[in-house]
Amino acid sequence: MIWKRLKQYASEQEEKQGSEEKEDIHVSFREQLIMVLTAYAVIVLPCVLILIGLCLLVSWLFGLL
Repeated sequence: MIWKRLKQYASEQEEKQGSEEKEDIHVSFREQLIMVLTAYAVIVLPCVLILIGLCLLVSWLFGLL
């Protein structure tokens, strides 16, 4: 009995939160571009530099450099 009331209360809370969170957020093209370039600088460039460093290290260890 109590579980049904808890489940009903939880579903009511989710409906309230869902209707509050469905606001349309407008992001300009400039802000999208900045976010993409920032993600590129933070994620892709360090990964590429680490891979290049590992390749150079392995090449040096095997005497290819």
